[in-house]
Amino acid sequence: MALALGISLVADLLDYLAAPIFRVPIIGDVFDVIVSGLLFWITKSKVLLVMNLAEFIPFLGDFLPVYTISTLMWVLREQEEENKLDLLKRVVRLLSNKSTR
Repeated sequence: MALALGISLVADLLDYLAAPIFRVPIIGDVFDVIVSGLLFWITKSKVLLVMNLAEFIPFLGDFLPVYTISTLMWVLREQEEENKLDLLKRVVRLLSNKSTR
């Protein structure tokens, strides 16, 4: 999670700091494809990949920190799923303890 978030922050920071370079259509698009692919490779999240496609929308992708926002949303979803799984494990343990008595 930390790696994906770090890559997202650096990519969005580069989008702002190196804006003249990354606003050139081919260079910016290649950068976006590489970052989106790398984040998908790390997270395996199709939702994150689709959200990162907003980088290819003119002006929207240039002004919003799309990578950071999408990765933060992925992190929150992952934590939510871990909490649900943890709760399910507790319920199963509780039920299995009562059934053995």
